[in-house]
Amino acid sequence: MNERMKKQARKKPSARTLAAVKKGMVKADSAFPPSLPRTANLIVIAVIFIWAFLLYGNTLLNKYSIDDNLVTHNDVVRQGYKAIPFILSSYLADDGNGTESRSGSYRPLSGSSFAMEYSLWGEKPSKSHLINVFLYFIASLITFYVLRRLLINYNILFPVLITMLFMAHPVHTEVVASLKNRDELFAYIFGMAGMYTLLSYTYSRRFSYIILTCLLLVLACISQVSALPFIGLYILVMYFFSNMKQRDIFIAACMFVISALAAFLVPRIFLPHPASMHYYFDNALFFEKNIWIRLGTSMISLLFYLKILVYPHPLLYYYGYNMIRLAALANPLVLLSVMIYTLLLGYALIRIRSKTFLSFAILWYLVSIIIYSNLFFPVPGIVAERSVFLASLGFMMILVLMIFRLGKTEPNSLTIEFDARFRIIVMAVAILIPYGLLTINRNAKWRDSGSVFANDIPKLEKSAKANYQYAGYLLTNLYKDEDFTRYGLSTESSREAIKKHLRLSLKVYPLSCNTLNDMGTVFLNIEKSYDSALYYFQKAVAVDPLYIPAWANMGMANHQMGKYFIAISCYQKILEIQPGDSGASYAIAELYSELGDVTKSLYYRRLGQKTAAKKGSPSF
Repeated sequence: MNERMKKQARKKPSARTLAAVKKGMVKADSAFPPSLPRTANLIVIAVIFIWAFLLYGNTLLNKYSIDDNLVTHNDVVRQGYKAIPFILSSYLADDGNGTESRSGSYRPLSGSSFAMEYSLWGEKPSKSHLINVFLYFIASLITFYVLRRLLINYNILFPVLITMLFMAHPVHTEVVASLKNRDELFAYIFGMAGMYTLLSYTYSRRFSYIILTCLLLVLACISQVSALPFIGLYILVMYFFSNMKQRDIFIAACMFVISALAAFLVPRIFLPHPASMHYYFDNALFFEKNIWIRLGTSMISLLFYLKILVYPHPLLYYYGYNMIRLAALANPLVLLSVMIYTLLLGYALIRIRSKTFLSFAILWYLVSIIIYSNLFFPVPGIVAERSVFLASLGFMMILVLMIFRLGKTEPNSLTIEFDARFRIIVMAVAILIPYGLLTINRNAKWRDSGSVFANDIPKLEKSAKANYQYAGYLLTNLYKDEDFTRYGLSTESSREAIKKHLRLSLKVYPLSCNTLNDMGTVFLNIEKSYDSALYYFQKAVAVDPLYIPAWANMGMANHQMGKYFIAISCYQKILEIQPGDSGASYAIAELYSELGDVTKSLYYRRLGQKTAAKKGSPSF
């Protein structure tokens, strides 16, 4: 130990610091908090590593599922390293067509990671899942060290149990087992790493740490919008765990806000603004103007999040309309949610000046979950399990604090009697075991798309989009002549299942053009029942007269029925809606050819060739 360290060790703690220690909160003075011994560090790393792979090791057996094709089977990603400059300078095309998509999102980190994987080993889902598990291990490790630095005057068992329970919570399975959600892992890792460097700043007051925090926040924000709550969490950490003056906290908060705005706005300056496509059956609040309905539904969403944190069953791949119903303020569940959240917020604010850990944990949860409440803007799918990833850490802080209180021990007791420690560990294990088993079991359900659908769809009768997606999956694979026997379906029964789930979707939301059109294609291409097909296509265009796929299918159905001029009128309608549609021109040319009108056939063929030659020419 050098002379400077010896002097620092002999320095008498200030009265303010001693008061902080009594409350168990860390107050920033000049020195960094002591780190764990090397052996203890290695043990912590090994335990977290083993626990991560025990929980998620079985995902290595999984294939691609649900929306993984948006980021793995994508033609851009399949260019490997060569695609990275394109990915960094554009919205990753969600349709997988290898072109710049204006319906995508600027999430360059996950897209680049998948492109690098493809260059290294091609499409190997097991290796992609291995990377996700490793990222979860990194996220969990950072979580422990952030908690350790926050709770330096607490018993080491406290941050250990928070981390272990956080890792085991089954609600995280969507983030880890679904490759598409790797962006959530990146956002969490960079956000928590920023919190670690922020704590270094509160101890050392070196400006370089606050700059590093801002850079990490930018990386978190370009990973996923779910990183936004870190701005509020950083402010909470500075207030609760440092002696920073309010003016300094305000300046730092402004720097965080500017960093986040830069992350979201700079790409939009240089890139075309992404098109927004909203559907009623995804979230009806996109179209709901009544503020009281929006507020009531927001409280229902918040109650749902609390429910899956307390009782994570059943977990489903998607929710949407009408799994979460629109609700007015008089709804009993809304009133229950208002009461619970009012009590939580009220307690946190009453104790905020005392800077108690429970107040901090409650505010962590509330700040993390509020952007997914549908209060400020509608959330795709209304609710999602991945939405509580960050908030679940606040929930675990509260849970472990309650475990210590039930064990009649304060978590800032540096020494804990054997009996008390035994009670605490038994209670924690009693939660860890069922959590762990539920997580491992849920991972297996993410084996592939068919497995997820087969497990979840019986519980999703009220979800219009979930039933539409399942029917679309069956329809696509029926065209490929896939074997459905492992999901309890024969080829014949899969046809009936397609119609069944499209009907369920229409029962929930009968005004979906997509669903009506898909039902029509079943009768057109599989049942060869053209009258029934036309019935659904006509209903689709009645809902939306500009819906091109239904007009195209109507043209095909009338063509098959020998009604050539009606078919031509359907394709001409497409040309009215979208004059550059080469597909419609070619279809009309074919019809006139069959009618023996060579002049008109040549005219429309040349028109189709002319429009097709134009770059990016649309076609149905």
